[in-house]
Amino acid sequence: MKNLIKPSLFLLFVLLSTSVFAFPRNDLKPGGIAIIPVGSINKPKPQVFYTKKPVAVIKGKTNWLAITGISLDAKVGTHHVSIQDTDHIKQKHKSSFKVHHHKYRTQRLTIRNKNKVNPNKKSMQRIMKEMKLKKRLIKTFSQTTPQLSFIKPVSGRDSGRFGARRIFNKQKRNPHSGMDIASPSGRSIKASSSGKVIYAGNLFFTGNVVYLDHGNGLISLYAHLSKILVKMNQTIKKGQIIGKVGKTGRVTGPHLHWSVYLNGNAVDPALFLP
Repeated sequence: MKNLIKPSLFLLFVLLSTSVFAFPRNDLKPGGIAIIPVGSINKPKPQVFYTKKPVAVIKGKTNWLAITGISLDAKVGTHHVSIQDTDHIKQKHKSSFKVHHHKYRTQRLTIRNKNKVNPNKKSMQRIMKEMKLKKRLIKTFSQTTPQLSFIKPVSGRDSGRFGARRIFNKQKRNPHSGMDIASPSGRSIKASSSGKVIYAGNLFFTGNVVYLDHGNGLISLYAHLSKILVKMNQTIKKGQIIGKVGKTGRVTGPHLHWSVYLNGNAVDPALFLP
């Protein structure tokens, strides 16, 4: 059974189905979020998968809602989530949504430390090791129900938009996977929502960084810190100070790089803010 919902009707349906709790904005683009009704709350919570990865399922007013992260490299067109009813294990069906084209801006930056743009052999060995760690971290899927009402982790100017096609020292690199917030070194950084520290340490590109697990595949990242003020496995409350703004890793100046991941995909953090 397939169910294709037109975007306008889809959004209206979601708004009528949500509870009093805040939800991220529905934005059907690469790097966006699809909020999909996947069953009545009168039935057990279903399991939902997108590109074979588990998806966060949150209780709305009348329906269970799949909060689905769309990857930045997602193709335009029809996408599907697979829904498995837990009261009928063998019963599976699909729901569909359409991803629309979106053009992100291009950002050109000059990095003084050339090894951060063209790493040497020793640095590359470190980078390859850290890539495996980062992939594992963003795929974390705990059973905790996430609090979707986020706050901006630090005050400051938006200096780097999510999804920007980045050119470092005239060389093309991956699209920007987060939001950059220009802020003076030493300013306190707050947890955007309650969660658990699943990594706190130093990585080649992100410098001093903290990863928080908010539950159900919702992960947030805070990078380039001058100080880390939390420890591994520590339980963190929304608004709690977790570190200080800095310029560690690959940077042009002091700022916070803030990323949010859903079902392993980087999504626009702005969609979680009022």
